[in-house]
Amino acid sequence: MHLIFRKTILYITLSFSSLFAIGTQFLMFPESAYDLAMGSHVSFGGSENVNPSLIKLTQSSPLLYINSGNWYGDIRTSGVNYIHKLGNYNNKIFLKQAGIADLEYRENKPSDEPNTTFGAYGFALGSGLSLNTPVGNFGVTFSALYFTIYDQSSQGLKIDLGYSNVYNNGWGVGVSILNLGSVSTFYQEKPKMPIRLLTGFTKDIELKSISSRLYTTVDFSFINDSWKIKIGNNTNWKQIKLLSGYSFTKHTSSISFGSGFLYGRFGITYAIRMGSQEIGIPQTLSLSFRLP
Repeated sequence: MHLIFRKTILYITLSFSSLFAIGTQFLMFPESAYDLAMGSHVSFGGSENVNPSLIKLTQSSPLLYINSGNWYGDIRTSGVNYIHKLGNYNNKIFLKQAGIADLEYRENKPSDEPNTTFGAYGFALGSGLSLNTPVGNFGVTFSALYFTIYDQSSQGLKIDLGYSNVYNNGWGVGVSILNLGSVSTFYQEKPKMPIRLLTGFTKDIELKSISSRLYTTVDFSFINDSWKIKIGNNTNWKQIKLLSGYSFTKHTSSISFGSGFLYGRFGITYAIRMGSQEIGIPQTLSLSFRLP
């Protein structure tokens, strides 16, 4: 029985990792409420989670971000980011994880209760740097990876590279390549890294007391040989933010919304996403705090 259980679990993991979305697939999950609501954009004002050149402090004091949410399939996600100045560089130290704790094993015959339950988890711990130069912003992120299911685990390293620039006419551009690296053999196979190439642009629009930023990003995944087009909007009125996004691939589409509020040093943002596949509604709550 133990041998059958072991082989069944490993077969599911290696053959259907996109279903459980653990293994290296957790690197593709949106981390923050901003990412979930707008779609993780690489151009100016977008997400440093998909373009390390966007790691930036608008003030001299450090920033702390805490993210918590759920993805499709009842997968729980969370993360902590600390952004500060390191000499002439902007530095981000982060920890992110995704996991599910109630996967069930059942035999072929019907039963009310599973034989046992088990979990699957993925972790990334790393640091990133960005530098402003006369020709634009450059960034790099290094991460240590660890993921596990049942009694099997794998470790590895990955590197993200990015570039962005903003122009006087309100346009911004960005490009990044993510998940370069390798992980150790998992059971009898070596998992593939979900390498992605993203490129996009931003346009700022000002209307009296309301400012808006429009985003468009093309996201290509080498592991699936597939692309995704993402459109996002971030509208600010005083301390209130309204976020929205739309994305589509050859077979699927999704729409997302979010809102946030900034009060002094404290900020809170909440976002949800609805997709054409109707397999759940991901949600994320993000908190930010500017340290003294």
